[in-house]
Amino acid sequence: MSYQPPSGGYGPPTGGYGPPPGGFGGQPQPPAGGPPKNYLVHNILGIFGCTVIGIIGLIFSLQVNSKWQAGDYAGAEESAKVAKIMGIISLIGFILMIVLVVVYVLFFVVIFGVAMSSTPTTY
Repeated sequence: MSYQPPSGGYGPPTGGYGPPPGGFGGQPQPPAGGPPKNYLVHNILGIFGCTVIGIIGLIFSLQVNSKWQAGDYAGAEESAKVAKIMGIISLIGFILMIVLVVVYVLFFVVIFGVAMSSTPTTY
């Protein structure tokens, strides 16, 4: 029994789909519209209301542009989604903190007003 070369010869295989658009090993093209929104302001304000969640959101916010510049477009989109969620949660905490401070101040204003308006009693 002798060795027989394959019927197509030694060249590249014929048929198939061919190389991908842009060739092999090409850089992925960025999606149209530029980098996603990073929600940086939301997370900075959220640090004052919900510190841990605000810091986590801030970290993801800062990753958006660096991942986009590095060509990791899917990673930038994912970081933007997480930063948005953390920004919303921490902003709700910030708003609740402001409301609680206002209620706290109003409580003491009302208590002080009631105390000042009452007549002192002597025994």
